[in-house]
Amino acid sequence: MGNDNEYYWQVESKVYGGKGYSTATREEYTAVAKALDEAAGEFEKLATVWNATREQLDNRHAFISACNTHNSSMLPYTVLKVRCQNHADTCRQISDDLARTSQLLLKVLGVYSETELSVKRLFNEAVQFGTTANWLGMTMGMGTLALGGLLFGLVKEGKLNPSWMSTATSPFQEGYMSGTGAILSKLSPLTGFSTTDEVNQGAGILSLLSAPLKNAAQGNYLNVREVTTEADVVRSSQTVTGAFDGLYRLANERLGKVDLKSGLGYATIAVQRYEKEDGKSAWLVTVPGTDGQSDSPFDWEQNAELMSSDPEQRRQADSVRLVIEAMRQAGIGEDDEVAIVGHSQGGIVAASIASDWQDEFNVKHIVTAGSPIANHPIPESTWVTSVEIQDELVAALDGASNPATPNWLTVSGSVSQAPQGTESIINSDGSCNPGSTPINGVTPYDATPVAGGATSGKEISHWLQYHQATYQDALNQGNPAVQRHEAHFQNVIKGELKETRYFEGRMSKEPLEPTISLESGTEPTKDNKIILKYEE
Repeated sequence: MGNDNEYYWQVESKVYGGKGYSTATREEYTAVAKALDEAAGEFEKLATVWNATREQLDNRHAFISACNTHNSSMLPYTVLKVRCQNHADTCRQISDDLARTSQLLLKVLGVYSETELSVKRLFNEAVQFGTTANWLGMTMGMGTLALGGLLFGLVKEGKLNPSWMSTATSPFQEGYMSGTGAILSKLSPLTGFSTTDEVNQGAGILSLLSAPLKNAAQGNYLNVREVTTEADVVRSSQTVTGAFDGLYRLANERLGKVDLKSGLGYATIAVQRYEKEDGKSAWLVTVPGTDGQSDSPFDWEQNAELMSSDPEQRRQADSVRLVIEAMRQAGIGEDDEVAIVGHSQGGIVAASIASDWQDEFNVKHIVTAGSPIANHPIPESTWVTSVEIQDELVAALDGASNPATPNWLTVSGSVSQAPQGTESIINSDGSCNPGSTPINGVTPYDATPVAGGATSGKEISHWLQYHQATYQDALNQGNPAVQRHEAHFQNVIKGELKETRYFEGRMSKEPLEPTISLESGTEPTKDNKIILKYEE
């Protein structure tokens, strides 16, 4: 039996962009959905007729009983009423199933998604205008909503839980951020409507102040070294789901949330080389998010540079520099196909590399989780699979919705509390009331459970397991756009895993002393790669 203080969570996803059907095919399936809806309506009418028949029999039976009429030819009213009710229930169940199938078909086709996205963008523009016109008033309004969310959580859970604040403000977050960015970058309310990168322009201005302060505090010398481990942290992957699994293991190992006995620390990324059938190399780069360590290239301050609209500021972000140096040390060639998967800041790094380093690396596909990258100038040659949660603040920091193009797919998840299980009860008469199945038995396509089991309250939905559940839910739906992106990702890294290498970065005010080792043990030549390793 579920504990009242335990909460299980599930995610339902919607898909935007990444079109997988032609207009003609979509029209055909829309017609099928309409036919299913009409059939559902007819069965609902039949259910109403059977219910009415049962009520008439009930009234007739009551009348006869009241009149004390005894007739050997009297109809078996009790049996007939039960059968009428059964027929009504069956018809209503069929109606519900048909209607649900119709809605699922339209959802998978993205018929509603495009309209919802257009409405969302108009709403964001309105919130942006209100924010730039009266920033103080809008800020107070956001604060009031956040306080309301906090109080709601207090009533629901019996404790203060800040996670509910983000849920309460989520509809307004993108518009508020774009309006604030417009003010910071000195854009007028009307000028702001001509662009979507107000936040990025504001981040560029903020970086002019934050970057020097960050460099003064932690230094600007980036020290990258290869580290080794016997633990199987980031394993072989041929799917987006598998890549997310490796990202989860690496991210949580370095934060101490899981213990894989790897010895890997913070600011560590993984670079894997796959060998294709034709002998060419393909690469998967796994980049976790912010770790908040004072000497880490993945500290908090780097996010402002990564979000800048200035490509040079993005290129100078420490986290980008670390990943680029690791890719160089790993030996990625300019023609080798590369896929990058990243969470939070790691996803912004992936978008920045795809935007600004295509002259050195052939980035074919990036997968991001909870990363605000809507305004990064990612070329059409790079496929983008973005997974976001509706009430996570981080993904909304770009102040805009992601582009909905064939090569840019966004899977958006909505988190809700999952039903808990109840015990089956055997009555004294021998009948049984079956219990409901808990989270692990959620009906397919309704929602997907979040891994990790019960929690003591609402969690921050920015944790990676929520993005994993969101993507899995879209896969469960059989969405063609998701399948199309999945196939492209698999094709990029299709092959046999040959090596997994880990690279760690540290910032310092003085360069650490390097020790140089040659692969061949001979004098350096053009063909001998030099690997720099730094002494602590």
